[in-house]
Amino acid sequence: MIVAGKKITSGKKFSITNPYTKKTVARIINANKKLIKSALDKSFKFKCTISSKKRASILSNTALSIKNSKLKYASVIVSELGVSFKDALYEVERVIECANISAQVCRMIDRDITSKFLLKNNNKPKLKVISEPLDLVLAITPFNLPMILAAHKIFPAIIAGTAVVLKPSEKSPLSSMILLETLIKNGLPANMVNIITGKNGKKTVSEIFSKSTIDLVSFTGSLSVGKHIEKMLIDKKHFLKKFIPELGGCSSLIICNDCNLQKAVDITLDGCFKYSGQRCTSVRRVIVEKKIADKFIKLLLSKVKNIKFGNPFDKKNDLGTLVNSFEAKSVQKKINLSIKKGAKLVYGNIRKNSLLSPTILDRVKLNMNIVSSETFGPVCPIIRSNNLKDSIRIASSTNFKIAGSIITNNKKNALKVANELKVGQFSINGPPGYRTELAPFGGFGDSGNGEKEGVILSAENMRRIRVVYDH
Repeated sequence: MIVAGKKITSGKKFSITNPYTKKTVARIINANKKLIKSALDKSFKFKCTISSKKRASILSNTALSIKNSKLKYASVIVSELGVSFKDALYEVERVIECANISAQVCRMIDRDITSKFLLKNNNKPKLKVISEPLDLVLAITPFNLPMILAAHKIFPAIIAGTAVVLKPSEKSPLSSMILLETLIKNGLPANMVNIITGKNGKKTVSEIFSKSTIDLVSFTGSLSVGKHIEKMLIDKKHFLKKFIPELGGCSSLIICNDCNLQKAVDITLDGCFKYSGQRCTSVRRVIVEKKIADKFIKLLLSKVKNIKFGNPFDKKNDLGTLVNSFEAKSVQKKINLSIKKGAKLVYGNIRKNSLLSPTILDRVKLNMNIVSSETFGPVCPIIRSNNLKDSIRIASSTNFKIAGSIITNNKKNALKVANELKVGQFSINGPPGYRTELAPFGGFGDSGNGEKEGVILSAENMRRIRVVYDH
């Protein structure tokens, strides 16, 4: 827990355990009501007095600090989450990129936006549109991608000049804490960003909601937790608070007969297995046209066999663990149930505690739980389709609408699918999970309410608009 620029060290604590070694890597504060109230009060009272130019400098200097010690930051992610060092290092690279881009956006945030709302040169009575920081934002992040997802809440708040309280997952809070410590070392004012940690996530958030000073809740996590937070907002009488949920996904990768097969395999490997499949935009359905299915699977299998998985601290390994053994067991249970219902195990399904091997399933059906719900693990479920129309039907049969993609050499077909699949982001000949830090990001249906993140829109969401007419 970090409040007023300092790490809180006295009080009841809970342990953060590495999923692979089972060893305790840190003991951090389990915030009580008094600590939570103190953090919220200090955050609410904070008013940003430093210029956007200075805030931009803090962000760019933070990027440089992280760049100069990338291995240290990656080690923190590996220690608490168990993903491979390769995946952790990739995440750190994204944080650096996000900080640099945020610095550029920050330099423009105070530009006068009045002209956007004028249709004629005649401005009588004189209109002035004012954009200013909100008083307080609550950001809630999940266990996966703990540093970059924290960055996507914290950096926009710094751009906006808005105070933010971050509540990270109790499973992986260390990554966001080292990120905030780095920002503070580079000049971030005390209480502009505070972090509240708690062993029981729901209880901690419920206590935070007992305060009425929050203007906006920005949440990234599962559908079930998102619904619970929405209910808490209503129960705590925060009816009119702005809520931006970025929820789960069940993204499809459509592979067409005319595709570059090697490219299709490479994108499948990235989409299904990167970060041990623990991303909301990971590929959950690999939809392959029957004509090329056998050839695709043969090539895919030859590549998957070369994936090295095991000790996440071993830099030679491609995959590490899942977040804990409970989650690994849950994913394996889905795999076994699919096999029982008729899916064919092509490769994998080997588990040791929280470590689960990359797994390929063929002849998966839509009614199998492995593809009808979000499966957070390194699984490649292959569904064979008759043709493009059938592929679109399969990809559309979910209420998760965050991402999708198609691999084809036919641009007309690619654009047809991009327009018919109403998802938040779509890739042509690329993975569903591809995103830039600037672009709008977020889904519909069970993946979100249509509100978008991304550095620019998140920063804009963290400011209020007022209008003045001078008659």
